[in-house]
Amino acid sequence: KQGWDDNGVTSDFPLNLDREHNLYDHRKVVERENAESAFVSAAVVSVWDSQEHNNQALSPSAHPSTSEVKKSSIAAYPARFQTAIINFPPVDDSLGLELSQLFPERGQFEPIRSNAIAISSIPSSPPGILLSFQRGSTLAIVNHTLVPFQTDWQMGGLMNRNLFKPSLLSTSVRPGHRVLLDSNLKECSPSSSEATPTKTMSPFLNMWCTGGQGWSLAGIQGTGQTYFICWDGATDNTRGPFMFPLDQGSSGDSKTSSKSFCFASGVVPLMSHISNAENVTPSFHRIEAKLPTVSKPYYSLPSFLQEDACYSPKRSFSIAMEESIKITAKMEGGLDDIIVSALDSISTPIAKPTSGGRLNRSKMLAMSHKEKSKRLLRQCSSWTQLDDTKANHGIVHGQVIAVTIRLGTQFQSLTLRTNSIANPISTPFNQVLSWLCQRRDYYTAASVALSLLDDAEAVYELCGIPTSPEEELTHHKGLLDGIKPLGDDSVHENLSDTLTSLADMAVGCLIKGGATMSNTLEGFLARNKLYNAPRACLMLVGAISSAMSKEPAPKLKLNKNGDIMSMLSTAETPTENLIWPVRCLIKMAVVRQCLPSVILMLNATIPNELRWRAPKGQGLASSPRPSLGLFLELVDIILESTEEATRLFLNMMDEESGPNPYWFSISDDTKLALSLVSIHGKHVMLEEPEVRSWCLGRLAEEIESPTDSAYNDGDGPLLSDGWLKEVVTGALCNAECNIGLGLDAMLMKKSASQMSPSNGPEIACYRKDMLNVQELLIPHKHSCGLDFDLIISSLLILARRGCDWREGTQVSTQTLLNTVCGMAGRKTNTEPKFVFDSATVMRQCALSDNLQAAAFLIGGKKGLILECADLVVSNLAITVKDAELALFMGSLIELKGSVISIYGGISAPKESVFMPQYYHHHLLWLLEEHVLNVRIYGDFDSTSRMNPVYAGRICFRAWYCLTHPSTRRRSAEWLEGWMRQKLQLTRGESPMRLACAALVRTLLWADEAEGLDLSDSNEEPLLAAVIGFGGQFMAELAQACCGLIQSIPPHLAEEVMSSFGSSNMVSFEASLINSAQ
Repeated sequence: KQGWDDNGVTSDFPLNLDREHNLYDHRKVVERENAESAFVSAAVVSVWDSQEHNNQALSPSAHPSTSEVKKSSIAAYPARFQTAIINFPPVDDSLGLELSQLFPERGQFEPIRSNAIAISSIPSSPPGILLSFQRGSTLAIVNHTLVPFQTDWQMGGLMNRNLFKPSLLSTSVRPGHRVLLDSNLKECSPSSSEATPTKTMSPFLNMWCTGGQGWSLAGIQGTGQTYFICWDGATDNTRGPFMFPLDQGSSGDSKTSSKSFCFASGVVPLMSHISNAENVTPSFHRIEAKLPTVSKPYYSLPSFLQEDACYSPKRSFSIAMEESIKITAKMEGGLDDIIVSALDSISTPIAKPTSGGRLNRSKMLAMSHKEKSKRLLRQCSSWTQLDDTKANHGIVHGQVIAVTIRLGTQFQSLTLRTNSIANPISTPFNQVLSWLCQRRDYYTAASVALSLLDDAEAVYELCGIPTSPEEELTHHKGLLDGIKPLGDDSVHENLSDTLTSLADMAVGCLIKGGATMSNTLEGFLARNKLYNAPRACLMLVGAISSAMSKEPAPKLKLNKNGDIMSMLSTAETPTENLIWPVRCLIKMAVVRQCLPSVILMLNATIPNELRWRAPKGQGLASSPRPSLGLFLELVDIILESTEEATRLFLNMMDEESGPNPYWFSISDDTKLALSLVSIHGKHVMLEEPEVRSWCLGRLAEEIESPTDSAYNDGDGPLLSDGWLKEVVTGALCNAECNIGLGLDAMLMKKSASQMSPSNGPEIACYRKDMLNVQELLIPHKHSCGLDFDLIISSLLILARRGCDWREGTQVSTQTLLNTVCGMAGRKTNTEPKFVFDSATVMRQCALSDNLQAAAFLIGGKKGLILECADLVVSNLAITVKDAELALFMGSLIELKGSVISIYGGISAPKESVFMPQYYHHHLLWLLEEHVLNVRIYGDFDSTSRMNPVYAGRICFRAWYCLTHPSTRRRSAEWLEGWMRQKLQLTRGESPMRLACAALVRTLLWADEAEGLDLSDSNEEPLLAAVIGFGGQFMAELAQACCGLIQSIPPHLAEEVMSSFGSSNMVSFEASLINSAQ
């Protein structure tokens, strides 16, 4: 009993014990019963004394009025010096199912013996009684929690304490508050004060115990066995509480000490800030019920940037940084001062000339990533509380003696942390998180912080526990034992500020956890609305800078003229340790709508990594460029966040190069790599004006350079084929065309399978492929449209080099170029984002000697002339000018002469049968499209459709030029048969009368360039005679279109129409047939 007197227990009031099982062996001597009763009585009185404030809380002022409540009940403990009866549960209930099975059956003569060994010390919450249970060598300690009883009061005026009618006090055992000890009876001798039981019974173990809030120190007398038990946090019966055995016989005479009795005494520390008593009634505060109304915080313009404020001399911002801060504050509606202070801490001081006129180079040197990280994190109080600093060590690692133990001649003491004594019942969360982070236990720290915020989803994700929608998430609640509730009335703080501080520290714990906790952090940043976004931004940017400082130099050595595509293909993938903080930061910026300020912080912290630029070196030493893979990954994460991110990214200012905007602060190879960045299938950079303008400039330089000098001294082309292909593909993907999605192969195979020679021989012409490709080039109506300038310029270079525009494509580069040129400048379903510069593109077509592209770009009559001229020039040794003269400018006599001179040195083909070539097929397609497909009368005078007569004359002239004189008769016969089949011409009748009229007007009438000559002069031959068509065929054509005024020239038609009704009217139809014959 002396040991309990040392704990300050001097009362010896009686206590009625109504037990359903024996607290001790009934065969023990009466003196032991009296000592035990005195012990339990004193213990309970001490507990009551510590709960005096519970009764004081029931004051009249705190009590509801009679009109409001007629009768109610509250939970309370007995008043001071009041006798109460305590009921303990049965032995099996106390031990629980797990421990009951471990106690061996020793017969009816040896029951399970119990003994009250300690009560919870002052202050403690909730109060409890520790009982030991023994049978044989099995020994267990169970912590029984005292359950407050319900008291009824009668409303009838002021409250009176005498109105309380206490009932029985009961106890319960919380989950995990049972522990099994390993006792060694062979080395244990029974106490001399105990009576020896029968021979069949095991000796009784006399235990000693003391403790504090949530912990106990217990031992077995005469054995030297001592255990430290931590009850807080124990929620599982299978695991039990944390128990750590202590060795008390390690020094001195261990044999003598182990057999000596142990005397433990509590020590009251001399600390002025210790709370003597706290509310033991559990205060459960649901966070959801007290959450403040969260909205986007409004931050005013920083004071040093306001117009009516003086410039702070502590700020070292340049003009570019000031403007960037102003723009960001305007976009976000303000900027937090902590962001401004952080920018000021990492900004390079403005270099000022010294007295000698020199710049101080030491002040202009770039700050290291490690130093930037320290300065940024220093601005955030939530992070500094978690750091392993000397100041934090004093708070969480200070030691105070709590218990002294005398074992024989040895005198030992147990020390506890200062905060466990200063906050005996519960510890503030910031001290718990700080202590865990200093021990590098970020996993537990994050779990505790997230549990306090009641974010069960994050806790389960962090623990890797699978969840289902129907499951109640309660696994995390056991982590909160011993931590001060967030809504504790003793804390005179605003709950909103407390929750914000806790959320900030949760972010800090997850950041310290590294890549393994990044997914949990990302989800927390997206869900939680309590954390302070500017402070979270500082912590994440500081983590990014710290990670960059640990990144080794890249292994890839870059050549000045190296192919950017090969560099991109061999770029190293950055490690996850570098990427996860950036990903979490951008996620937070999107959710909290603070992307401008986040990009501002990144630009100030890692400007070189964002520009793939080597940092400033000291002296003559040169620093390597950052990793290309890291640069591309950073750009991808930022640009894929929102649609506005691309513009914000390009608006970044760089002080080192100017100051200049982002695009003008990077090198050419960086621009080449950045222009190809694809975000969600779109090359977003190609849609920005400065990027597009630079690309068009580089393409123009490539086109204007001579063909033989397209390579820089054998080091490679100015623009690689791979880069050009990516630009074409990117522009098509931006327009959301089907061909950009790779559907060209499917459509081309389908069109090839649908070809059938049912109506004459099949015509093979790239014009037919163009029609199929045109269907694939239709842009989506909600896209930016086709960028014709970029696509045509790139395709011109690829066509000149003879390269495919995409690997494995079914569409040739020239066909795609022709189709795009045919669509350029025409009306489409989607208006292009940029105005088409037709003059510049036409000039580039001429410089590239690409007549096909120029022909489709011009379109109309001139385009048809260039299209046919391309066929003539590519197959005959003549110039473009000579081809134009032969096709439409010269007379038929001049045409015959030029053809004779062209084929003068060309030998006749060996084949006797005429076989049309690809250029013949192309002309046949043009004849069928523009002449034979005439369906209405208005086609002859339409402005939207090619004039069939004009098109027929150009095509027939081109046919004549491309046919060798030796095969002209056979070619004319073949062409005559083809037209008979297409026109279904039989014995002067055809269902296609308008087409026959167009052919008659083309072949039987002279060119209408300078009017008609109706005389009988034979100086200018007819086109039909030049081609070699037979008279019978021409007569049937004329007969098939008799009566159609479209078969004669317009001014002759007027003359004929005016002669109707006169005596000199010419029989036009008869004369036309006769002339044909």
